[in-house]
Amino acid sequence: MLPIIVVYSFVYLLLLSGSLFLYILARRLLIESRERKDRRAYQAMEADLLEVLAAADAVGAAREFARRHRSRPRVLKQVLVTYREALVGRALEPLKVIFEHTIRKRCLRELRSPWLSTRLQNVRLFVDFSRPEEIVHLVELLNDRPVVRLAALNALTGIASRDTLSIIFALFESEPRPNLYAYSNIFYTLGQRIEPFVRASLARPLSAGKLGLLVDMSGRLILRGLYPEVVRFAAHPDKELRARTARALGRMLVPASVRALSALAADPEPEVQAQAVRSLGSLKDWTTLPILARAIRSPSWSVRYNAGYALAAFGPVGILRLQGISRQDEDRFAADMAAMVLESVVLTGGA
Repeated sequence: MLPIIVVYSFVYLLLLSGSLFLYILARRLLIESRERKDRRAYQAMEADLLEVLAAADAVGAAREFARRHRSRPRVLKQVLVTYREALVGRALEPLKVIFEHTIRKRCLRELRSPWLSTRLQNVRLFVDFSRPEEIVHLVELLNDRPVVRLAALNALTGIASRDTLSIIFALFESEPRPNLYAYSNIFYTLGQRIEPFVRASLARPLSAGKLGLLVDMSGRLILRGLYPEVVRFAAHPDKELRARTARALGRMLVPASVRALSALAADPEPEVQAQAVRSLGSLKDWTTLPILARAIRSPSWSVRYNAGYALAAFGPVGILRLQGISRQDEDRFAADMAAMVLESVVLTGGA
């Protein structure tokens, strides 16, 4: 006969297994029942929404739709997300009215939901339905998971009016420690329309990190109209900002920047020198050939490297300079660098 403890253990495990099975079964039946109800509600909402879109008074019909279906926010969000992605222009106005009169406040709260899918669904609704004052909530999501971050960027790009751009730059300027990576994604995605806002921000007494990001964006987006604002940072006391200025000037390709870059090529910081000689190679001003020939003799490897490829960018004239440097024996480091660049140019066909 089995000990009583074994019998009790067996009964306990049997009851536990049975309870777990019943829980799983009940949960599955509940989910299936909810999904069936949601499908029926979705079909009803979709039929009503098509009538709204075809109505003569679409705005009035949208208000009536909102009154009738506001009690099913979960299904309503699915309908709005689907049709937001299918409609453009004025056809979106009825959807905006429905969103405004039903689930706007709920969606704002759920932007902070712990569930990734919930945050993502709500961000998608704000691509076309958000107000300028709600930009701050979308900017906060740029610290979220990559898929939510991408959706937030799309939303910010989709609503980039002058008012929303003003709010984005005001947030950037006022935050004591902004996420510079997130803001660089915003600015780059918005493109050349940010030029007047960057100009205004560059004139303000911001931190070197913020100014550096704005200078970098001026170069990456090739905002040549900002050249006067950018070039003045060539004399800034922060070496990182001077280096970013040198890089931006090389991307802008404004001929007048040769003077500033030539001065930066003699900067006391090797990081700044390296960026300056690289940008001089992009400008291809023949008067800077002696500067590059001196830079390839620098004690800093990065300066020698950039100077070598900057000389190669001049074509035959630069190649001849490199050949002469590679044959001299006064500075073997410069000779080695010139030889390496020449070999690379031969192997890549000058690319």
